[in-house]
Amino acid sequence: MKRIHPIILCGGSGTRLWPVSRTNCPKQFQSTGGEASVSFFQETVQRQTGESFFPPTIVTNDCHLNLVQQQLSDINSSGAIVCEPISRGTGPAVLAAAYRLCQGESDALMLVTPADHLIQGKMSPISKRLMDTARSGRIIVFGITPRSPDSGFGYVVPGPPVPGNQALHLCDRFIEKPKASKAKRLIKDYGALWASGIALFSARTLIEEYERFDRNTAIAVKRSVEYASVFSDAIHLDRESFKAAKAAATENAVFEKSDRIVSKKLSVKWNDVGSWAAMFEVSDLDSSGNSFTGDVVSVGSSNTLVRSESRLVSVVGLEDIVIVDTPDALLVTNRESSQLVKDAVEIMKRKGRLETEREFKSTSKDRPSETSLRQANLKISDSLQLGTRHLPIGDTLAMEAGYGRQFIVVKGVLEAQGPTWRKVVSEGGRIYSDPNGLVTITNCDNCDGELLSVSYNANDTSPKSTSVAMNV
Repeated sequence: MKRIHPIILCGGSGTRLWPVSRTNCPKQFQSTGGEASVSFFQETVQRQTGESFFPPTIVTNDCHLNLVQQQLSDINSSGAIVCEPISRGTGPAVLAAAYRLCQGESDALMLVTPADHLIQGKMSPISKRLMDTARSGRIIVFGITPRSPDSGFGYVVPGPPVPGNQALHLCDRFIEKPKASKAKRLIKDYGALWASGIALFSARTLIEEYERFDRNTAIAVKRSVEYASVFSDAIHLDRESFKAAKAAATENAVFEKSDRIVSKKLSVKWNDVGSWAAMFEVSDLDSSGNSFTGDVVSVGSSNTLVRSESRLVSVVGLEDIVIVDTPDALLVTNRESSQLVKDAVEIMKRKGRLETEREFKSTSKDRPSETSLRQANLKISDSLQLGTRHLPIGDTLAMEAGYGRQFIVVKGVLEAQGPTWRKVVSEGGRIYSDPNGLVTITNCDNCDGELLSVSYNANDTSPKSTSVAMNV
């Protein structure tokens, strides 16, 4: 029996759900409803199971590999992991998965889904019924009946029914996050659907369309797969090749231009949980319409979301407010303005606020100083440069291929991985750049890591530590 390959896109940053979602542990790895529940990513993996599906292919950032592996292990699941060295949007991510699948299965079917959405309802029966349509060369995009003219979503405007299949419609056009007034008109006059980000097609069809509309990106992504570093636990796309791909969403790169697109309305409960207002919509509410998590005392408040992780929060006389309190940051916003949290995060990033990257469990002596957290460099001469790097728990940094650079571990236990080797390096150990390819360094310890960087114009081919060769 033919089966479908779930492709789970796990590379988003989820900035609208700050301060819970941060760079080192974004929204998709956060709990869907309290500490005891599974994460958005885990829920997505569990949804794409059954006799109709192969184990998933997960496309994620290099720096989130450990998180993906741990969360898969926590739910006794597994899958192929494709690691992007840099983000290029959903287009190149999906294309990389397509090229990889075609290496072993020329007519592979792909069900592409984001890792950070909530869906109540089964995808398996719908996907199974549409397999022949996808195999015939159609790209099926799934839409959701809008609950409101929300400007935070993209829209799919369906055209006439597909001849011989009234359940499918030709696709008239895509509209990217229109103003509420335009969204209202699209829904009323044209029956527009929310774009769910879920699509079903064959890997070969996507490759053909990408080669048709953006051949240079198709070549770059194909090379990144061909020259990838392949290990038993993950595939690391070739950095230089992937960097040449044009950053774009699949919708912009292919779907808006292709004449193979058809739309299908999904009869499921769906929410992209793309803001705190959306999180409020999927939360359990009390008799006053409030959603409280943690130690919260309320007097005369209604339609308010409060999430407290570490201390007592009391709210009095509030309405339509969101309060999210973490050990190192506090967010207060009107629910209607929660889409603007992303703008606040961008301002904080420009100011170098490290709270956008990770959570500090303590704001006192246990928190590293701003000086130690930032990279510092000192030029000794034209041929020698020293520097320091701070590596938070779970984070990854990379050294380009070549000679003449090394890191000395000052604090922590780090995992270094080269093209054909891997090693664990503790304090005093050294990690050398590799002329054969990228070297990634991951902090797998339970404390932050500190490194001394040495860059010089010389060929040092005698490392002082031993690498264990891997069978690849």
